[in-house]
Amino acid sequence: MEIKISIDQAFTNAVLSLAQALSTSGLPKVTEEQVQQGPAVHQQAPVQQEQPAVQQQPTVQSVPTQQQVPVQQQPPVQQDQPGAVPTVEQTYTMDQLARAASQLMDAGKQAELVQLLSQFGVQALTALPQEQYGTFATKLREMGAKI
Repeated sequence: MEIKISIDQAFTNAVLSLAQALSTSGLPKVTEEQVQQGPAVHQQAPVQQEQPAVQQQPTVQSVPTQQQVPVQQQPPVQQDQPGAVPTVEQTYTMDQLARAASQLMDAGKQAELVQLLSQFGVQALTALPQEQYGTFATKLREMGAKI
């Protein structure tokens, strides 16, 4: 019995770009000896936090006055509402995008990933302009990646 597997060029390019992104990610190289030893367990000493000292605020009493001072109306100042979450635009690295893309490839979504790359006008993840990382990460998340 003979089995033939065909892989198109777009898939090959995606795999190569993913491999290149992972190799330049700055992650430490894992040796065969480390793999055989299993995961290393790191223990941290517990950190004890100091409780801030409680300070009492002096009480201020107001004394009524006879003289009235004209008050100028100022435009209302917008105050932060309690419980409001400040929003900051998330920035992503090539490493984060590559990891998310590898999740999709592991889930069998290679064709969709290649199509997404082509929507951004690139053939490889490494060719994606940094200004588009956020939008690309959103699309990866929509496809099911955890990023």
